[in-house]
Amino acid sequence: MRAILSRPGLRARTTVVAVVAMAATFVLAGLVVILLLERSLDNSTTEDARSAGRQVVNEIAKEGARSLTADDVASTGDTASVIQVLDRAGRPVASDPAIAGEPPLTSARPAPGRETVETVSRSVGGTEDDYRLVSAGVAGPGGPYVVVSARSLDPVTEASARLSLLLVLAAVPLLAFSALAVYGAVGSALRPVERMRRAVAEISTRDLSRRVDLPPGQDELHRLAATLNSMLDRLASAQGAQRRFVADASHELRSPLNTITTALGVAEHHPAAMSTAELLGVVSQETGRLRELVDDLLLLARTDDTSDNPPHAEVDLDDLARTEAERARAGRQVEVEISTAPAKTSGNPAQLRRAVRNLVDNACEHARHRIRVRTTTEDSTAVIEVGDDGPGVPPADRARIFERFVRRDDARHHPSGTTGGSAGLGLAIVAGIAARHGGRADCVEGTDPAYPGAHFRIHLPLKDTT
Repeated sequence: MRAILSRPGLRARTTVVAVVAMAATFVLAGLVVILLLERSLDNSTTEDARSAGRQVVNEIAKEGARSLTADDVASTGDTASVIQVLDRAGRPVASDPAIAGEPPLTSARPAPGRETVETVSRSVGGTEDDYRLVSAGVAGPGGPYVVVSARSLDPVTEASARLSLLLVLAAVPLLAFSALAVYGAVGSALRPVERMRRAVAEISTRDLSRRVDLPPGQDELHRLAATLNSMLDRLASAQGAQRRFVADASHELRSPLNTITTALGVAEHHPAAMSTAELLGVVSQETGRLRELVDDLLLLARTDDTSDNPPHAEVDLDDLARTEAERARAGRQVEVEISTAPAKTSGNPAQLRRAVRNLVDNACEHARHRIRVRTTTEDSTAVIEVGDDGPGVPPADRARIFERFVRRDDARHHPSGTTGGSAGLGLAIVAGIAARHGGRADCVEGTDPAYPGAHFRIHLPLKDTT
C-alpha cells in the first residue's frame, strides 16, 4: 500500500477514482434513503398524533369536556405520546398523567373543525425533546375546546441515526472490497500490456525479427499489439534500408578512392607509365565524383531530417521548368520540347530546382533524340512532367527506381549512369524533395507516340493565389 501511495500508477489512480465514485454513489443513495425514511416516519408520527387526538375530539363533541378524566386522555403512560385538552381560555381541563399540572403545550387556538400541525421543542416530564403537535378545534357542550395531541420525534431521529450508522458500517467493507476488486481487475487487464512491455524491452536493435504476441479479442489491447508489431516492421524495414544504404554508400565511395589510389601507385612505382598531367586528370575526375556523391548524400540526409526547415518562398514551377529545359537545350545533343502552364507552389527554390534538374538530366541521358518538359495543374496539384523517347522503365521497376542506389541493368552500361552521379541517387533525391514539400514523385507509361520512353512526374501542392 505504501508503494501504491508513493508512486501512484494507472492501477492506483483507477482504483482511487472508482472508490471515490462508489463512495459518492453510496453517500447520495444513503441521503436519499434517509430522507425518504425520515419523511415516512414524520408523516406516520403526524397521523398517529392526529388519530389519537381524533378519539378525544369525538368524545368531546358528544359529551363535552367536563366528564373527561386523566384516564380518558392517557396514552402510552410516558412522555412519548401525550394529549391535552384546553378550554376557550386556553386553560388545561384534562391532561395526560405524564404532563399533569404543566402549562399548555402550544399557543395555537384553531377554530372548531380546524387543525394546526407544528413542531416544537418542549420540556415534557423534565425531558427536552422535539414534538409533533396536532391541535384540533372542537365545539361541544360547554365548549369550544382545543385538543392538543403531541408525539415525540425522538423515534424518527433515532431511526435515522441508526440507519446512517448501518449504512456507514455496510459501506466501509463494500468500498474496501470494491477497491481490491478494481485494483485486481485493472491489474489483470494491464497484464497483457506488461507482457508487451517486456517483449519490446527484450527486442534489441541487432535483432528486430521478434514480434509481440497478439492478445485474443478485437479490443484496444489487440489493436495496440498490432500497432506495435507494425511499428517494429517499419523499424526493421528502416534498419535494413539504412544498412543497405551504408553498404552501398561505402561501395560507391570506395570506387573513386580505389581509382585514385591505383593511379597514385602507378605514378609512384612506374613514373614512365603515367604522366603528371594524366595523374592530375584522373585525380581531378575522381575527386569530382567523390564531391558529387558526398553532396548527394548530404542532400538526402537533409530531406530525411524533419527538423531541417529550409527557407520557403513562392516558386513559379513553370519558370523553373522552362529554365532547366533551356539549359538542357543549350548543352545537350537532343531536342527539347517545352510546354509550360502557370503553376505556383510554396517551397525551397534551390531544392525544387535540383529535383527538376535531376529529371531533365536523367531524360537527356536516356533519350534517343528528344525530351519534353511541361507543367500542368490537376485540381489543387501542380505537376511537372519530363518525358523522353528512350527505352523507358519496365513496370516492375517504376517504384523501385526511386530507391537509393538503385540502377537498372541497362543504366549500368550507360556512360554516365543515372543522374546524380553514377551512384543511383538522382531519382531518390527527386522523391525525397517531393516528399519534403508535401508531394510525391512517380514514373508512368507514356501515352504520346513521340515520347514512348520514361515519363517522370513531380506532384506538388498548388499554392492558393486567391
